[in-house]
Amino acid sequence: MNARVVVMFPVYNGAMTLRESLQSIAGQDFGDFQAIILNNCSTDETLQVAQRFCEEDARFSVISNETHLSAEANFAKAVKLGAEAANYFCLRAADDLSSRDFLGKLVEALDADDAKLLAACSTKSFNAQGFKLKKPAANIFNFQESYAKGRVPRNLTFPSEWIYGMFRSRSVDILMARWYELGNPWGFASYVLSEFVVRDLVAYVPGPTLDFREGSGSEQRYGAKGFRDKLSQRLTYTLGCYRLVDKLPPTGLLTKAKFFRMCWNDARRKTRYKLLWIF
Repeated sequence: MNARVVVMFPVYNGAMTLRESLQSIAGQDFGDFQAIILNNCSTDETLQVAQRFCEEDARFSVISNETHLSAEANFAKAVKLGAEAANYFCLRAADDLSSRDFLGKLVEALDADDAKLLAACSTKSFNAQGFKLKKPAANIFNFQESYAKGRVPRNLTFPSEWIYGMFRSRSVDILMARWYELGNPWGFASYVLSEFVVRDLVAYVPGPTLDFREGSGSEQRYGAKGFRDKLSQRLTYTLGCYRLVDKLPPTGLLTKAKFFRMCWNDARRKTRYKLLWIF
């Protein structure tokens, strides 16, 4: 019998932290899950760590890619495998943890409302100084109703780590339609999720947390370096998000202008690219 939830671990060279992350899922108070470790041709002991854990817990298994994929492509493969394997699926980075009630509470939220395609919670974002709790802004909820009345927030504030929330399998088409549009892994999580937020497809669950470790170096690896690239990526982000206006209720030019402003502000905040030091 298939499990109700599949947890996908797309991983490349995560041997140092993988076991702890796997154990965080194994210890959940919700047990009706399968976990698949998608090994992206790691050159460290990731595969060995994964295989040993699978021997200890039959709910875990390993799939190894035949060739190394980009980070975006490997995560996309994980999304497609997860959507095919169960009604609900989630992604998990090899260095992240979560509260013990993470799976159970997110499953409850999706069970309670079939219209929601993503259940997500707050993020504990850890660094060397400790952690900060990242929550969504209250004004992002009931977005379509507010938009129809001409009210648009200056920023679409929600944790980008919602990409590690619980997705309903039929969300895969929305995810994949926007997955590669940004053309860069930096900032793509918020970009992909923006459609879920503005279309009111997210069930926010207070209480459980995703424990996210900062300092992976992804900004240094993937972030734009020069002014031209920063401007190009900001514009791509802004215009791509603005196209979502076609999926919102009809409204006037002023509201659409506010929506464009929100997209431009989001492009700055989510990519962290400032242009000319002021905007």
